[in-house]
Amino acid sequence: MAPWLRVALGMFAVSFGANLFAPLLPVMREVHDLSQAQVNFLLAIYIVGLVPALLIGGPASDRRGRRAVVRPALLFSSVGTLTTLVAHFFAEPVSPVILVVGRMLTGVAVGLVLAAGASWLKEITPAGADGAGPGTAAKRATIATSAGFGVGPLVTGPVAEWLPGPDTSGLVLHLVMILALTPLVWTTPSAEDTAAHRPPTTSTRTHRVPLIPPSARSRHFLFAVASWAPWAFGCATTSFAALAPVAAEHVGPAVAYTGLIAGITMLTGAFIQPRIGRHADLGARPHPAVLGLGTATVGMLLAVAVCTLDQAAAWLMVPTAMVLGTAYGIMMVSGLREVQRIAPPHELGALTGVFYTLTYIGFFAPFVISLIAPHTGHASVFLFGAVVTVASVPLVLSVTRRG
Repeated sequence: MAPWLRVALGMFAVSFGANLFAPLLPVMREVHDLSQAQVNFLLAIYIVGLVPALLIGGPASDRRGRRAVVRPALLFSSVGTLTTLVAHFFAEPVSPVILVVGRMLTGVAVGLVLAAGASWLKEITPAGADGAGPGTAAKRATIATSAGFGVGPLVTGPVAEWLPGPDTSGLVLHLVMILALTPLVWTTPSAEDTAAHRPPTTSTRTHRVPLIPPSARSRHFLFAVASWAPWAFGCATTSFAALAPVAAEHVGPAVAYTGLIAGITMLTGAFIQPRIGRHADLGARPHPAVLGLGTATVGMLLAVAVCTLDQAAAWLMVPTAMVLGTAYGIMMVSGLREVQRIAPPHELGALTGVFYTLTYIGFFAPFVISLIAPHTGHASVFLFGAVVTVASVPLVLSVTRRG
């Protein structure tokens, strides 16, 4: 099996474990007697573990190598899922606390694998090999993670809806998966192994890079990436954590429906990414970031329609999820490509960590929506979102037109 595929499978497995929680939100409300805001908080709290892991894991992988960071990510993923599983055997008020710990450990796993995985794929995907182009590694990384984020809820939704143990079966499934794949990824050659055991160079291993590298303060990064990065996961999580519960009010199997919407969202993102990569490789216009923001605007307007309909909302939610997933996929590829263009080699891991950190801020979007929408209405929230996405386009154009 090709080394890049083994790394991609590891990224898939960790991502699967991160997002299998999405269709369990209705189960959490029922089993643990939590509100919608509380379960959305549980969905998002894992970024408290993810962000430090991203910011530390990126520079660490620049100094110590990508494999040295991905290996513990696999272990954290196993422990995080096991901890979340254990939480279901405790009564209130202990169980929510253990759920938070499990989600944070899962966040650490995702942060480490994202910070180092994309960079590892770039190092072991030489241009020209097997048809690999300059953006191939970025596409492989985002497809692997997006597929994991999508297949996770798509599988665990029906499992939780119709099989025994709705709050535990999906977790057991992931635990088996990650334990089976860990040895495969663990023994994957690193970049140094595949380059005739070249010794580490000063620029890539011993040079100390700050958690926020200088390239993160460049005008190009701030306007062409940072200005819109939270919208990537903001669009995705809005689809399955903020909109799906509204549409699911008119659906019988709400858990399976939520898993379906989450799966459609993330898998659409995975499907669109290689196509957007080719669009960018050809230098076509508009710039992928502008295209992503335009798609997000359409998704926000469709979200307004979902919130104002009754029975038809469940059907309209499907194309809405596809549009929001498309926006997510375009933004992830665009952001990673820009990062790999901007960052010098010894800052690549660090800047990748900064980019992913900014995208994951969007995981708090459903939590914020659940706090604001009861006072303003969901439609007003999404109309405001459409205004913000449109207003972000000039910032991107101000730097990409020169590039």
